[in-house]
Amino acid sequence: MSKDWYLMQPKRHLSGFELEEIEQSYDVFDEILQESPEAYEIEVNGEIKTVIIQSTTNYNKRRILFKNNDLHWGDLIIFEGEKWLVADRPFFNRVYSKSHIKFCNTSMIFEKWEREVIDRDPLNNPIYGDSKLTTVEIPCVVESITNWKTPTGEQINFPEGDMVIEISNTNNELIQINNKFKMFGDTYRIAGIDKSKIYQDKGVLILVVSRVAN
Repeated sequence: MSKDWYLMQPKRHLSGFELEEIEQSYDVFDEILQESPEAYEIEVNGEIKTVIIQSTTNYNKRRILFKNNDLHWGDLIIFEGEKWLVADRPFFNRVYSKSHIKFCNTSMIFEKWEREVIDRDPLNNPIYGDSKLTTVEIPCVVESITNWKTPTGEQINFPEGDMVIEISNTNNELIQINNKFKMFGDTYRIAGIDKSKIYQDKGVLILVVSRVAN
C-alpha cells in the first residue's frame, strides 16, 4: 500500500523543510504535484485537475490527495478514461485534502419517454412533438453484498438477488423507490434509498436494488 507523500523520498519531496513547516505550506504540495510519479491529471466537472492517486489493497479503490476544494464528496471524476466516484468525505490536513475513489464498474440504464417543445401557440403555451424513447445512464459502483457490514462489524443480510449500489447524490426524478432500470443485462428495481452519506447536498447515495424476475 502506498505511503503518505511526505514519507516517500524525503530528500526530493521535502526540499529541506521539517514536518512541522510542511503542514503549514501549500507550496510543498504544489511541488509534489509537479514531481511525484503518483501525480495524474483527472477531469472533474469539465475541468482538469492534478492530483496524487495511490493504490490500496482493493484494486477498484484508490487513495486520492488533492488541493483543498478541488474535489468534493460524491464527485464523479474521469481517471485514465474511466469514471470513478469520490466515495469518502474529504479530510483537509492544512496542506492537502484526502479521500478515496471507487471505480464505477457499470451504469444504471433508465429508459423514459420524452416530448420535445417544437413551438409555442399565440398564448405562449408549449407545443410538443411526438414522444420519443430516451436512455439515461447513471454511473455507479456495485460491490459484493459481503462487503457491507453494520457499524459493529456484523454482516448485513440481504435477500437473494439484491445488490447495493453507490451513486453521486442527485435530485434526478429517476432515483425513486420502485423505479426500474437495466444493469448487467438484467432488470432491477430500486428497493431502498439510504441518504446517510450526504452532507449539505454533497455525498453518495446508497441504493438497495432487487432483480426483477423475467
